Amino acid sequence: MKPAYLCIDLKSFYASVECVQRGLDPLRARLVVADETRTDKTICLAVSPALKALGVSSRPRLFEVKQQIAYMEKKRHRKIPFLIAPPQMHRYVEVSSQIYGIYLKTLSPKDIHVYSIDEVFIDAAPYLNAMQMTPRELAAYLIQNVYDATGITATAGVGPNLYLAKIAMDIVAKHINGDAKGMRIAELDERRYCQQLWDHKPLTDFWRIGPGTSKKLARYRMTTMGDIAEMSRRNEELLYQLFGVDAQILIDHAWGIEPCTMADIKAYCPQDHSLGSGQVLPKPYPHKDAALIVKEMADQLALTLVDKGLVTASITLHIGFDRTALDGGRYTGPVHIDHYGRKVPKSAHGSADLGSPTALTSKIVPNVLRLFEQIADPDLPVRRVTLTANRVVPRAKATVQCNFWDDPDSDKREHALQQAFVSVRKRYGKNALFRGMDLLENARTLTRNEEIGGHRA
Repeated sequence: MKPAYLCIDLKSFYASVECVQRGLDPLRARLVVADETRTDKTICLAVSPALKALGVSSRPRLFEVKQQIAYMEKKRHRKIPFLIAPPQMHRYVEVSSQIYGIYLKTLSPKDIHVYSIDEVFIDAAPYLNAMQMTPRELAAYLIQNVYDATGITATAGVGPNLYLAKIAMDIVAKHINGDAKGMRIAELDERRYCQQLWDHKPLTDFWRIGPGTSKKLARYRMTTMGDIAEMSRRNEELLYQLFGVDAQILIDHAWGIEPCTMADIKAYCPQDHSLGSGQVLPKPYPHKDAALIVKEMADQLALTLVDKGLVTASITLHIGFDRTALDGGRYTGPVHIDHYGRKVPKSAHGSADLGSPTALTSKIVPNVLRLFEQIADPDLPVRRVTLTANRVVPRAKATVQCNFWDDPDSDKREHALQQAFVSVRKRYGKNALFRGMDLLENARTLTRNEEIGGHRA
């Protein structure tokens, strides 16, 4: 059976959901999904194709959208109305689940890998003979089914492996004209990949190549996939010196090769598990208020561990500082360049060993707060916090090392209390029961409990 993979991406998914809900054509309506209550600096979650056609980028800040529209109005000498739709994350999850259900009417779950809320990989090979279709026809059939049920169209890539299907969608399909319903489908094989994309720039358009990798390659005059392929023939050792074992993935992708199959994805079981959360604060938080955020997050992490029946013996804390710390020249420590090209104080990072696997608030929170005081500069305002429980394992399988000062009965009572806390929240809602600290002025838990992925549910 000849391998064939599809990669399907729902077009401007959040914006399309909002347009359909309003009875608008997702391809023609000018709409952006953004929480306007967070000021014009908020990042837009989605931009409709009609706004992109006016020069609006895919992930702008709201003020950038308004600036671009104002520019186009001046250029065209007329008003250009557009809608700002507040995020509805719960609704997007519902529609995504509905679309997955549409795929399941044709495909088996073992042949679908959900890559994100709006993107899937599909092993098409098992269905082609039975349905008397080519991979391209199967992609069109699935997209049409989704469109008929939801009014949302999609872009698809077709290839003999997962990588080429992804690249066909990301680079080739998104640069061709769609049909009347906006459907775009592109195909690649190894030969066409080399012919069409070996000279493509920038490298960051390719899957798994970020700015850091691109800059490192550019230092050795590798600015295209063709350059990487040529280097793999001339001096493969250099690539391994630069990227270690990841060089093999880079070399394979330069030649359009991807050995990983859908079966490999389904069989994958990570050796190490972690559990965590992060947030970008709505404003710069002074050290004292940031400590409150860290305490809240540690408390929530402990409850999440209890809810999932897990324990951890190690936690990691990452603190990102706000760029306003550089104003006035007060800060003279190390800096780095953020994603927007701005100088910001170098972030703080640290881990702490909890001694024995636990999910108890009384053991996790003090250790996290102690770590925060150790790594965070008290003079720097905090803007980002990420907390991770490392090496999590099921509580029933954990090996607990007791010492003379431990009180097993007290630990059991605390664990039972946390379980009761979780049960009440599950039944009556996350904000039905909370800590007193969650009512403090700059606390965030109650607000975050009403969000999904940091945005309005």
